[in-house]
Amino acid sequence: MKPLRHLVALCVPFVMVALAGGPLGCQLIGLPDAPQPPKVELPQLPQVPEVPTVDMPQTPSVSLPSAPEKPKMDVPLDEDTEVCCLRSGPVEQVCGGGAKRCCTIKLERDACENQGGLWFHSVRGCAGAC
Repeated sequence: MKPLRHLVALCVPFVMVALAGGPLGCQLIGLPDAPQPPKVELPQLPQVPEVPTVDMPQTPSVSLPSAPEKPKMDVPLDEDTEVCCLRSGPVEQVCGGGAKRCCTIKLERDACENQGGLWFHSVRGCAGAC
């Protein structure tokens, strides 16, 4: 009796698979194959339009303001020398071409003041004013 129970216990899973429609069950029972879905051709996707290119205007280059011109000095480095500071008038004739202002020892006090210059008793004072 015991061997018969073991045989039935081993056969039950195979019978269940056959009845449930396992890989062997469809052939044993004779079920028809599952219907295949119809072949459908998918429509083509529309092409993406090209994005027009836009010419971006160039940003103007920003230039920093120029630093004030350093005063030209044709004086010795001795701090105690009396100096004339020219900021207008004959600056180019006295100090050289292209100078807008300068400290010079080429003019005496009266000539400096007559030309519109400032008279200083030290080179440092003239450099600060020019």
